[in-house]
Amino acid sequence: MIHKVKTHFMTEREYVPLEAVRVLPEFYKQMMSGSGLFLKGYESPLRVRFKGSRPDGDHVFELENLPELIESKLTIQATPSFHVEIDYELVNQKDNLLLCKILEKRQTYQTRQEDRNDKVRENVLASNFLIAKTNIDFSKLTGVSSQVILTDIHKALLKDYPLSKVIFLSVHTNSDELELMKVHKKPIFVQDTESMESFPSDDVIDPKPFFEDDFILDDKISEYKRKKIGSFLLYPIFIYMKEMHFFAYLSLEWEKPGLPEAVLNLYKDVEKTFQERIMDSNTHILDIKQNVLNVSKGGVAIEINHPEIVKSLKMKPAFTVDINFKLQAPIRMALELRHMEQVNDFFRVGSRIIGLSGDKKAKDIYHSLIEFFR
Repeated sequence: MIHKVKTHFMTEREYVPLEAVRVLPEFYKQMMSGSGLFLKGYESPLRVRFKGSRPDGDHVFELENLPELIESKLTIQATPSFHVEIDYELVNQKDNLLLCKILEKRQTYQTRQEDRNDKVRENVLASNFLIAKTNIDFSKLTGVSSQVILTDIHKALLKDYPLSKVIFLSVHTNSDELELMKVHKKPIFVQDTESMESFPSDDVIDPKPFFEDDFILDDKISEYKRKKIGSFLLYPIFIYMKEMHFFAYLSLEWEKPGLPEAVLNLYKDVEKTFQERIMDSNTHILDIKQNVLNVSKGGVAIEINHPEIVKSLKMKPAFTVDINFKLQAPIRMALELRHMEQVNDFFRVGSRIIGLSGDKKAKDIYHSLIEFFR
């Protein structure tokens, strides 16, 4: 019997309405002869077959295997290159045949760059987990010591920009800009306040459309003019424990337009160094081995059955680990948690690779081992 999984963590995907697929029946037929159609939310891939449409637009599906439970609302998913999900309401069920009414169709912005290699099980292990301590006093983590660490890093890296400041949220009132950074978790980088032209990058928020929606754009332009701000950069600093805590932000205001991109890069270095310092003082290594379920150039899925790792990832969704291909030297990786589901007595942890350390050729070695073990 195939069981439903219990989701403990899931990074939100950015979806748009499904426009790449005009005719669902044709798309379903293509996917059945390709990578497949699947029912979402079960411990192992639950393949479904599209059997046809009724005159009222409802769809009929046949399950390859019967799971323990089918809920009144279900999701069919497929991944041609981008990820597609179609939500249905279950109208009727007879054995392994499902009659379903369409509720919503969506797809992701991002496309999958490469296939996962799921043939590595028993050939690849994860070990030496560097994880967050689970007995941390969060009030101390966001206290004076962290403020001192951030201030020192900022002073060292921004020595050429004496007007740059660190502002801690505990001593600052709210503002429209802070609310945008809190919600979107990205910097604001306006290079010309008269035209409200932002730095062209997906890594920053363009506040102009939000100010227009709130009918405050003219007021904000007047405010910047009154304060003699021609361009500015606000960079939020979060502490990642259990949830993202908005701890402080970095700020630089120029009287003229054209604040250089170099400041944004320096602020990124401040954030990276600060996160590393925080992690160094609040982590420990767990010397155990866990099975790797699949690998790809961009990520790793691990089977976790140790409660300390699970508890730690719920507090801080990032960790560092050795990935050990059979008869090969370990490859040290920094991973960011993307999803975590409970399957019976173990947890399935999907993660994104955010860095490899050690040998400068570690990335090339890792990619070659993915292919070797196919």
